[in-house]
Amino acid sequence: MTIHRTAAAALLGLWLTACNDLSTPQATGTTLRPAAATWTETFDTLDSARWIRSSWPGFWQAPGLTGGFDPALASVKGGHLLLTLNVQACATGLCARAAEIQSAQTFGFGRYTYRFRAASTSANPSRSGKVQSGNISGAFSFVNESATEIDLEIEGNRPRTLNAAVWNTVNKKSYSVLPTGVTFGQSFQTLTYEWRPDRVTYFLNGTKVWETTQNVPQQAAHIMLNVWPTNSAAWGGTATTGTVHMLVDEISFEAF
Repeated sequence: MTIHRTAAAALLGLWLTACNDLSTPQATGTTLRPAAATWTETFDTLDSARWIRSSWPGFWQAPGLTGGFDPALASVKGGHLLLTLNVQACATGLCARAAEIQSAQTFGFGRYTYRFRAASTSANPSRSGKVQSGNISGAFSFVNESATEIDLEIEGNRPRTLNAAVWNTVNKKSYSVLPTGVTFGQSFQTLTYEWRPDRVTYFLNGTKVWETTQNVPQQAAHIMLNVWPTNSAAWGGTATTGTVHMLVDEISFEAF
């Protein structure tokens, strides 16, 4: 897992630098602590003052799997954020259109809580779909080529496993692969990380599942949500053509 994330994070910085016409997840200020406040998003709308929809080439580029983030695939429906991934056969192998949003504001130390359902074939929050191989559903903090990166990631081929990772630059990371008793693509789950100056602590539905005191980042970062394709047995699973959807019900932030 760490090899793939290191490569992805490094490529992310390269593509973001190349795409000068796009808003990118870079720091908007020098302070780690934006104004102490609570912040909640219920996705009644996709507020353009609060959220930026990504439209840059995807970091998954490899022989046989290309594509990028399409802002049209990030939308709000029925009080949920709907992030869609579409993978189809094309002249170069497989071409993917993925979805991602990032917060316009950066956030520092605090409690971050995400309630979401990982990718499945259902776009209906009231009806579960089929979980498929070949994708990652992510909720995370990110800035400046992983100067800060705190990850919650679900693999399509291992939908009962939570991947938790903390990055303090692409060369300093700690991670844990956590088997759970839930299938993340079948039902909404509440995942939380608490980011303090000396540690990051992860929770699943209120129960502590992991904590690290190593490589704790110190720069305020953007909140990001995405679903993107894979074609690897080692990370996310081999690609499946068709369409899957990640749904996000709510996000909240409480500053420490």
